[in-house]
Amino acid sequence: MPPWVGPVADYLAGGLRETVLLALVSIAASLLAGILLGAVLTLPSRPVRGVVRAYVEVWRGLPIIIILFFIFFVLPIIGVRVNTFAAAAIGLSLWGSANMAEVVRGAVQSVPRGQAEAAAALGFSWTGRMRHVLLPQAARRALPPLIGLVVNLIQQTSLAAVIGLLDILEASQRSIERLTLSGGSTHAVPILGAVLAVFFIICLPLTMLSRWYERRLH
Repeated sequence: MPPWVGPVADYLAGGLRETVLLALVSIAASLLAGILLGAVLTLPSRPVRGVVRAYVEVWRGLPIIIILFFIFFVLPIIGVRVNTFAAAAIGLSLWGSANMAEVVRGAVQSVPRGQAEAAAALGFSWTGRMRHVLLPQAARRALPPLIGLVVNLIQQTSLAAVIGLLDILEASQRSIERLTLSGGSTHAVPILGAVLAVFFIICLPLTMLSRWYERRLH
């Protein structure tokens, strides 16, 4: 085995840990906020729905890289400073929660209206109807697209490299630069190939799970 492989592998492993942690934080925050916001989008109150709708449309309509730049470079101008990991997690969570909220809203509204009316007739409050009647049924419809969004979020973590987060992609780029300066050979193909393989191994089972569950629902 070439002598450069061991140090590069250790360096990439550190970047992979950062990528996995970023993905877990972003997915958890996006799911929690997305479910809550999606449920609020079904409220009868138009002003409340309007506020949440504005949030969803703003963050869904912006590229993730623009959100990351805004959080990391613009917020310090007004005195709000965050480190690279926090900036990446916040940016991905804003984008992810907005998209997940739309998925949850569509799933809830796809439940036959009679279900909600029957629950209301039995005396359930809006919270009770959501918790016991609508969300359990909507979860079956929402799960495949939510898994797809989770896969998308995992892939989008690579964008955090543009603000300097030492994730697996940034670690690979720095390794290539160091090898080029020290030995004149980049070894870019095997290094980037390893990064590609890591994302493929992580995302493929989730993609297959989404397809399997969607077929099962049909």
